[in-house]
Amino acid sequence: MTITVFGKPPTRALRVIWMLEEMGLPYEVHAVQFGQHLQDVAFMKANPAGLIPAITDGDVSMAESVAIMEYLGARHGPTPLVPERDDPSYPKYVQFLHYGEASLAAPLNVVVMTRFMAPEDQKSNWGAAAAADMCLKRTTLALDQLSRTPFLAGETFTAADISVGYSLYIMDYLGLGERLDPKLSAWSAKLQDRPAFKRALAA
Repeated sequence: MTITVFGKPPTRALRVIWMLEEMGLPYEVHAVQFGQHLQDVAFMKANPAGLIPAITDGDVSMAESVAIMEYLGARHGPTPLVPERDDPSYPKYVQFLHYGEASLAAPLNVVVMTRFMAPEDQKSNWGAAAAADMCLKRTTLALDQLSRTPFLAGETFTAADISVGYSLYIMDYLGLGERLDPKLSAWSAKLQDRPAFKRALAA
């Protein structure tokens, strides 16, 4: 059965599509138009809150990109993207899977809303600048981990790298990439060179 993803890159749908590509699962993309999403009957049925992304997978409807990633790994695994719970890498995996959204992408909501939706005279404001600074400061946790291991959970690429890699991509998309530590930028570039990421970005 084909999984339907509501939303397209560069939204958080990119995280979900990237994971689907890495897992080799069949999917289709249902593009959701900002400003018209409340009139999109199929999308609103999948996620009445109107948040992007959402998926349908048979009788399952879900929102929240990281939750969807956890679901995909559990429902359609096993997969190397998700370590076993007794694996020594599992604690770091869980931490960085959620860190990618809670610590990095979430503050960028303010930046995105200000950049693309605020009136012209409000596009530069203290709140958006503070949110960007907060996000950049928090990248030090990932940088510290990557000084020890090639990937965030350890020696192998996992969904945690997808979660954080998406946030780094969005930071660059918003013009914050030049403020990242060069080592983190280089790591992000390697992730974006993965064939699955390239296919997801073009979806």
